[in-house]
Amino acid sequence: MENEIIISNTTDLLRVSAKDIMAIKSAGNYSVVVLTDGDEHVVTYQLGQVENMISRQLGAAAAVFIRVGRCVIINTEYLFVINLPKQQLLMRSPNNKTIELEASRESLRNLKEYVEKRLENE
Repeated sequence: MENEIIISNTTDLLRVSAKDIMAIKSAGNYSVVVLTDGDEHVVTYQLGQVENMISRQLGAAAAVFIRVGRCVIINTEYLFVINLPKQQLLMRSPNNKTIELEASRESLRNLKEYVEKRLENE
């Protein structure tokens, strides 16, 4: 079960490889896990709770996931476009499924700076 995330409650269990998660979106008291194949799974946890599960279950491998503002966690491996003027964040999976996510301009600016700094350090 290496690099898998298990999200379980009293009635459901979602077991998914971390590399298959493109993003996790907030939906009020729920979260929507968006997979690279385009499937979406609603889980009965708030985004912060899912963020803690990822960190706890993946340890150091969780560094690939970044919370962008209040509403979304992304897998940085699938980051495709950050467009500040259009306030646009696009993710693209290996099989070319593209999704657009909402985030504030400030959150996108911070994400852009983070990615640029990470590239400098490689």
